[in-house]
Amino acid sequence: MKLIEQEILPFQEKHFFIPIRDKIDYARVIIFATRNLLLDINNDDIECNSKMKLLVDKMSRLFFYKEKKYFSLSFPFITLIDNNKVTKINTLTGKSITNQSLSSALLVLNDEQFKLNPSLLDYYIQANNGESIGISILEEIFQSEPAYVRYDYDIDNEDGKKHPLNHLDINYSSYGTYKLGLNNIITESNLEDVLNINTDCSYLDK
Repeated sequence: MKLIEQEILPFQEKHFFIPIRDKIDYARVIIFATRNLLLDINNDDIECNSKMKLLVDKMSRLFFYKEKKYFSLSFPFITLIDNNKVTKINTLTGKSITNQSLSSALLVLNDEQFKLNPSLLDYYIQANNGESIGISILEEIFQSEPAYVRYDYDIDNEDGKKHPLNHLDINYSSYGTYKLGLNNIITESNLEDVLNINTDCSYLDK
C-alpha cells in the first residue's frame, strides 16, 4: 500500500469541501486534488485545518478530512510514486496529466457555453477552440465511478434513527443516496480501513 498525505491550505478548502451533487462537482475536486499532488506544496509555514490523502493499493482513493466531516472519492488516474512522492500521473488510457491539461479541463468546466449545455461532445463540436486536452481529461473523469462516501457528525440535523448523529452518506445523487447509521464517532483510519478492499471486511449490525 502507498499513501500520500498533504495538508490543504485554508484558501484551498473552497475547492474541496463543496457539496458534490453530480459528475461536474466530482470532476472539479479530482482536478484540484491532482494539481495538488503534482505540485507537492510544502505547507510547513501555514496553519492548516484540513488535509487530503491518496491511498493506492489494489484500489485508488482520495480521502479529505476537516474537523468531524470526512469524505472519500475514487481517484480515476494511475499514480506513480517514488520515495513517498508523486512522480507522474497518467489517465487510464495512458495520457500524461500536466498542469496545462488540468488548467484546460477547468477552462471547459468554467465556460458559460459548457454550463448551459454540459455535453463534452457538443462543446467540442461547437466551441472550435484549443481545449481538446481538457475535454479528453474530462471525458475520462466523467466515465469513472465516483464511489462517493461521506462521514458526518451532524449535530444540527440529528433526528434519532432517521438521521443519526454519526452516519455515512453513500453516493451523492438524490435518487441513489442512502445513509448508514453509526453508533460512535469513527476515526480517519477507520474510514480508510472500511474502504480498503485489501483489509478485512467490515460488518453491519442488524
